[in-house]
Amino acid sequence: MSHWFDGFTQTHRFEIVPPSDGSHITDVRYNSRHQCNEMIENVRKTGSFDEICFGQKQDPCQNLFRKAFSSFKVATQPRDAGIEAINVGVTLHDHIPGMPSARENGLPSKGTLWLKSDNSRLQEIDAMTLEPVGVADQRKLHPELTGTLAAAHMKTDPVTGDYFNYNLELGPQATYRIFKVSASTGKTEILATLRGMRAAYLHSFVLTERYVILCIYSAYYTNGGVKILWTKNVVDAIDFDPNEKNKWLVIDRRHGKGLVGIFESDPFFAFHCVNAWDEAGKDDTTNVTLDISSYENLDILKRFYYENMKSTSPTALDYVGDHAGRARPSIRRFRLTGIGNSTIPIASKARQAELIFAVPKADSVELPTFNNRYACKPSRYIYGLSDRGNSVFLDGLIKFDTETRAAVSRIRHAQSPGEPIFVPDPDGKDEDDGVLLSVVLDGTTGKSYLLVLDAKSFDEVGRAEMDCAVGIGFHGHHVPTK
Repeated sequence: MSHWFDGFTQTHRFEIVPPSDGSHITDVRYNSRHQCNEMIENVRKTGSFDEICFGQKQDPCQNLFRKAFSSFKVATQPRDAGIEAINVGVTLHDHIPGMPSARENGLPSKGTLWLKSDNSRLQEIDAMTLEPVGVADQRKLHPELTGTLAAAHMKTDPVTGDYFNYNLELGPQATYRIFKVSASTGKTEILATLRGMRAAYLHSFVLTERYVILCIYSAYYTNGGVKILWTKNVVDAIDFDPNEKNKWLVIDRRHGKGLVGIFESDPFFAFHCVNAWDEAGKDDTTNVTLDISSYENLDILKRFYYENMKSTSPTALDYVGDHAGRARPSIRRFRLTGIGNSTIPIASKARQAELIFAVPKADSVELPTFNNRYACKPSRYIYGLSDRGNSVFLDGLIKFDTETRAAVSRIRHAQSPGEPIFVPDPDGKDEDDGVLLSVVLDGTTGKSYLLVLDAKSFDEVGRAEMDCAVGIGFHGHHVPTK
């Protein structure tokens, strides 16, 4: 493997057990499992990896002669592969309404989780053993969701539990289908079908109480996605156009109006939207405020090749020191003003998105999170991983205050934290009442530990040390005890 994003999926589970009567010791139990053992075994046997990946470099001449076979494989394998023959492991979700569970086939039920990535496939795993139990795709939700791509980060209405995502069908004229799955009925409604835009790589999107918002970045699949058949990876099949504005598409999610707003902004790329909320505008219109962790271009995709992440590699020098800025994020806050209540055509003239502020890169974060109790509401604090140039990788944890524009950091030598997960205090009153969980790799010992930070003071509350290293992955999910 040559790119961080292409690692074989392995899910890690930490169970935090509170002290029993008469004890002051909290137990932390750990187990993990690969979810793609069939794929791994095939690589071991053949010595090759003939799959479309995110960044894996492959022989273009070999791909040319296999073009016809590849075309067939792209269309069929995502839906026909065995439950451990696919590599789906970017985000985790404990419930997706409307998605039938393999547990309904007479298997004993102890609860399941869903693994998701940037395509329309999902993998279902046992919530305790982490063993794969099923594979599905978005067509299970609605027959018109035929595209192969979607957001790894689905969104959930914090009140109703309704599920939102998009489905992207590649082609010269891409088709975006934005849809909602009702938590109460399990039925799927397509909120809008949009054509006339180029196909872009969208890892996440924006959700407010009234709208689903897609930002079509200037990061397009070349030739409508056809180039993937040649490169066999996403990184080499995406182009960034610095002269093309980003387009923000605002879709009504409450009254069936479809597309109700189009905005534009200077070009940038992003993986992660943070939070967004509605506010009353002038003349019965609505304004939306949103935060997003942004990049100037696509250099961040190239930075995560292993050869650029190893401190002993000469190419790593291209992403540290004076060169580091080109692949570091900046949190930007935008406002979309005057969103109306009527359907508009996709060819409508775009209005300007207002940039309220951009956070200095030294105080910005990647893998951002916040107190999810404030989802779709005005929120103040953003937590995430810092990149201040102290290593060739993300190097610390940051709490950023969007009101004071001040950052509090926790950076320790040779300590590489993973995505912080915010767990709210059940009795908390303030937005930052809670704790952060982060799996940290200790470079001095070669082992990992689960770190617990007070989200308000940013002081360490405790840690659970391990006898092994946990590979740094992407996203986690806290499932409270029921």
